[in-house]
Amino acid sequence: MNFDKAAVLGATGPAGLHITRELQQRGVAVRVVSRDAAKLERMFPAGAERVAADLLKADDAKRALDGCSVAFHCIGLPAAAMEQHSAAARNVADGLAASGARCVHVSSYWAFLPVVGTPMNEDHPRQGGTPWMRHRRAAEDKLREAGAAIANLPDFYGPHVHTSTLQQPLKEAAQGRTTMRWIGRADTDREYAFIPDAAATIVSLAGSDDAYGEHWLIPTAGPLNGRRVAEIVSEVLVPKVRVRGTGLAALRLASLFDADLRAFMQMVPQYVKPISYETIKIEGLLGPQPVTPYEEGIRRTLEWLRRPAVEEAAGAPTA
Repeated sequence: MNFDKAAVLGATGPAGLHITRELQQRGVAVRVVSRDAAKLERMFPAGAERVAADLLKADDAKRALDGCSVAFHCIGLPAAAMEQHSAAARNVADGLAASGARCVHVSSYWAFLPVVGTPMNEDHPRQGGTPWMRHRRAAEDKLREAGAAIANLPDFYGPHVHTSTLQQPLKEAAQGRTTMRWIGRADTDREYAFIPDAAATIVSLAGSDDAYGEHWLIPTAGPLNGRRVAEIVSEVLVPKVRVRGTGLAALRLASLFDADLRAFMQMVPQYVKPISYETIKIEGLLGPQPVTPYEEGIRRTLEWLRRPAVEEAAGAPTA
C-alpha cells in the first residue's frame, strides 16, 4: 500500500467492516467512522481508532478525514434518507480538499440504471431512472469531481450483509424455510459479488494512482440464478430447499403491507431483469482479482447466518 492511514467512513456497514479487515490484514492503520459510537466500540473493540461523526455535518466530515491519506466512503443511508447521499458526498469532498486525502467511493451499480444493455461496463449510460438511482449518481459525481475513484458494486452477499436479492433468500433458508423467495423468475441469470472479495479489490484499487477520477465495476463469480442457488443451498442444509420466483404483480401486492418493500418497488423492475458485467477495465489495471465461487461463498454465508449469535465484532472470523 502507498498510504499510511486510512479512514473507513460508514465502517459499521458490511462493506466498511470487510474493508477495515482487509486494510488491517495488509498492515494499514485504520480509523473507523460512524455516527453510532456504541456500535463502533462493540464492532471494533481493538485495533482501530474509533471516531463517532455524522458526515451530514461539514465539521464532522473534516474531523473524520484529518490526518488520513486515503478514505473509503462506504456510507449506505436508509430508504427514508436516500436523498441525503448527495449532502454527505459534498461534505466528504470538502473534507478531502482540507485534508489532502484521496478517496475511494464504494457505490453500487444503481448509478448505471436503468439498464440499456448487458454486459454492463463503465461506459454504460448514467442517466434517467428513479429517484434512488439519481441520488446515487449525484453523490458519485460530487466525489468524482473531487478526484475520487468510484467502485461500483453489483448486488452483493456474504457475512455481515443485512439484505440483498441473494442474501435474503439465503437468510430464509438458514432460518429453516424449505422454500426460498426469489425476486423475478427463478431461471433469470444475474451476477453477485461476495463481499470479502469486493473489499479486497477495493483496497487494491486505492493503491493505484491510475484508479482515481474513474469508475470501476467490481468483478463477480459470473451468472447465477435462483434454481442454482437452491441446488447449492441443498448441498449444505437439511432439509433440502426449493426456490419460488416472485413476479412484479405479486411484489406490488405484498408491498401494500410492507413499507420497506413499498419503498424498494421503484427498483424492482430493474432487479427482475438479467444482468451481467464486463470487468475488463479493472482487471487491466490490477490483474485478476479474488473471486470466490458461489458454492464456497454461499456455504460461508449460510454458516455465518446459522450461528446461534451472529458476531458483529470486526475481529470475529467469517468462515
